[in-house]
Amino acid sequence: MIKRAFALIVPTLLLSPIVALAALTNPLQTASLSQFLTMLLRLVAEIASPIIVLMIVYIGFLFITAQGNPDKLKKAREYFLWAMIGALLVLGAYALSLAIEGTVSQL
Repeated sequence: MIKRAFALIVPTLLLSPIVALAALTNPLQTASLSQFLTMLLRLVAEIASPIIVLMIVYIGFLFITAQGNPDKLKKAREYFLWAMIGALLVLGAYALSLAIEGTVSQL
């Protein structure tokens, strides 16, 4: 029983520095926090852009199917307002991160 436990513990202890070194490497390959944030915001913008387009198409469908009904038109306008606010937030954050990264890299 002791030999079996020893046979399991020794390889684990020998391999633990390798696992620890692998855990310390930077998997994102970014040199700074600003590059990481820019990369993250770029990813969010790439994912959000098709969603925004689909929401605008859906809102257009809501406007067409409203057929002059004031309640449905109000709902479609509200959806349009919030879709535009979301689009401005996502794309504005990405543009702002690019501007900050450019300013920091010039310093």
